[in-house]
Amino acid sequence: MIKDYTIEEIIVHPIHGMQLSEGYICRENSKGFLGCLPGLLPFLGRTKEEVRARLEEEAKDYYGDDVIVEIAPHPAVS
Repeated sequence: MIKDYTIEEIIVHPIHGMQLSEGYICRENSKGFLGCLPGLLPFLGRTKEEVRARLEEEAKDYYGDDVIVEIAPHPAVS
């Protein structure tokens, strides 16, 4: 049984630009958080912000320095 399992959608887009990609960050029980974006390796971290920042670094390498990764303002449907 999975406890405390929440999924939050994350989006990749240039500053003031349209969405390029989407992925998710989810709670991995006692391990912390797991974040995934298509085409990039998943990242584990202690906090959502740590995972988001690591995914943003990888997204910048892939898409260019003007992109950001942010948690979507609406909850993802699971």
